[in-house]
Amino acid sequence: MQKKFIFFFLGILPVLGIAGGSEYEYGDDSAEAGPAYFGFVRDQRGVNLRGATVILQAKKGPRIEVASNVLGVYRTHYNKNTKPEEIGIHCEKAGYQFQKILVRTVSGIKYQEADCLMQANAK
Repeated sequence: MQKKFIFFFLGILPVLGIAGGSEYEYGDDSAEAGPAYFGFVRDQRGVNLRGATVILQAKKGPRIEVASNVLGVYRTHYNKNTKPEEIGIHCEKAGYQFQKILVRTVSGIKYQEADCLMQANAK
């Protein structure tokens, strides 16, 4: 019984590593591309939303759009010359209304975590 559990655990371990994902798997590319912006898009119940559009827009600069993946995660960069406090973040998804952004600065200005909260439209 104990051997079967060990083999099961060793067999599922690589899957657990792939399924979770993390910011660390991307490496530190902030020197070339500027701070990394990442986070989750979730609904009011905490369910991750796939295919939501996350929009980053500075007062002076281009609009950048990125879609959340199957885990509700998005990641992108903005211009390295633009300060994080100058960038507005907004999310859109059909059938949902934008509620708010929860921002956490991680590791100084190399990473900017911003989770987007959405509310499902009433039926």
